[in-house]
Amino acid sequence: MRRYSIPHRDTDNWKELYNERTSVERCNSRMKSYLTATSLHVWGIEKVKTHIYLNAIVLLASALAMNKQDRKKIVI
Repeated sequence: MRRYSIPHRDTDNWKELYNERTSVERCNSRMKSYLTATSLHVWGIEKVKTHIYLNAIVLLASALAMNKQDRKKIVI
């Protein structure tokens, strides 16, 4: 266990960084669960990077679609 961490625990900066980390971990989990990021069928670093980038684009597009759909429900 660290005695001194930078940024110091329970500061606003630490809470912001921690929240960012948890959101990234949730995205990674979704990519592994729903978008086959764990079982790739391509070889080579460039193809793997492309596959993961496409997964991230799909994840963002689905989040935007859900957000837009939720806004329509509120307006109607």
